[in-house]
Amino acid sequence: MPVDLKFDLSATQSAFVHSNADIVMLMGPMGEGKTHAGVAGAIRHAHRCGKDIQIALVRDTHQNIKTSTVPSIKEILGYWVNFHDDDKKMVIHSTPTVTADLFGIDDEASLSKLQGPQYALIWLEEPAPIIEKANAGLPRSVFDMSIARAARQTGTTMRVQVTQNPADEDHWTEEVANGPRIWEEDPETGLQIIKEVFRIAYGENTYLNLKARLANKAAFRNDPGKYARYVDGIPAPVQKGERVTPFYNAKIHYAGRELPIIPNALGLRFYDGYHHSVCIIAQYIPPGKIWIHAALWGDGLGIKELLEQRAVPILASPKFKGKIADWRDIGDPSMRTPDQSTTGESAAKRVERILKTRFESGPTRWTYRIDPLRQALTSTCASDGAPLIQISSTAYDLHRALNGAWHWKCDNNGRRIGNLPVQREKHGDLGNALAYGVAVMMPSRALLPVKQLRAINYNPLRRAMSYSTRPFPGVAQPPMDGMARGGMGR
Repeated sequence: MPVDLKFDLSATQSAFVHSNADIVMLMGPMGEGKTHAGVAGAIRHAHRCGKDIQIALVRDTHQNIKTSTVPSIKEILGYWVNFHDDDKKMVIHSTPTVTADLFGIDDEASLSKLQGPQYALIWLEEPAPIIEKANAGLPRSVFDMSIARAARQTGTTMRVQVTQNPADEDHWTEEVANGPRIWEEDPETGLQIIKEVFRIAYGENTYLNLKARLANKAAFRNDPGKYARYVDGIPAPVQKGERVTPFYNAKIHYAGRELPIIPNALGLRFYDGYHHSVCIIAQYIPPGKIWIHAALWGDGLGIKELLEQRAVPILASPKFKGKIADWRDIGDPSMRTPDQSTTGESAAKRVERILKTRFESGPTRWTYRIDPLRQALTSTCASDGAPLIQISSTAYDLHRALNGAWHWKCDNNGRRIGNLPVQREKHGDLGNALAYGVAVMMPSRALLPVKQLRAINYNPLRRAMSYSTRPFPGVAQPPMDGMARGGMGR
């Protein structure tokens, strides 16, 4: 047996292995060494704990462990590893030792397999399915249970590690990967559960056979979704119909990281109502950008429940608390209509009462909503060239909506049906809420009624001139009836 066990790791693999975060995710194209890094991560964690550790290695089925994961680990470790009990047990003869339970979780009932032993690490291998129904992947509940069970071995620290090919944008692993870095925090003690995500770039594994990499391209060249996942190593966008926002560019508008709160910058909250309520939390960043921090949606929740159960706790968290002094709340104008339970209070009134704010209605007409959004997404800030709208990874659902999930219903020939996009579903509601807010904060002058344009052009000047008894030198006096004389630029 060799004296030392050595791993030649790439920069991304090494960062994953040596991360002290409680939850670590490694994503990348097929064949780029994710399992290799997972093995090294388990051994490094035993060294971090300073004692022999018990871990669990979990896939969707035990058969996939036997046919895929076990041969890969044998190739990586050679005689440093032993398997027994029909490949349900593994021992890595490192110092300290790593002992592992290997099992598949095919359904919710199989979660009980995680509840017995005391683990220091739980490794979820390839939780995203390759082909729907043929390979089901792991449900989100397995990840949630792993967080609870990976901190149980006495004298160790927790580690939940996920190694996988990227999923499509609708899969729970992408939601987790793009969630907040501080996964959980105790406000009393300040104790935190930290999450870190690492993405291996295409071609980073210098040991991969070049013919194998070319074979991956050939295998998936007719399937854009799988090509994105297994060759490019990026999540596959989900498009259900004709996109409402084809002008959205994920490489420009999606930050791919958690955007910071800018202290004292104006806070924005955008809404869509009814029983699938939406609240988008953002900031207006001078000289004219919108940064979006959260996109909250409640299936079956009214605006009252959404605010009390989700928005208020987020706004009271250390990330937001005390950092934003002023807010503007903008949403669907129908939220001003009283509901059937009472004539005295509407959804807009509930927003005002719960958040101590003033509700502003967005435009009713579709054109007056979508055109400002199109204009904002296709423009940049004059001062620094930055996009006018940027979405934090903590508002991942809004990114999904703009990246194809918000769609027009189409017939079998691909022709658009109806005058409005699909309504009353998650991504449609998020898209509508954003459109209401952007239309108010960044209105398109080309579409505004003439009377409103005149107000925009002349009211500030009239207000300034009202403090003087005579016109400003060199400035024409605006008509006192508020109507412009002559032509106006449009």
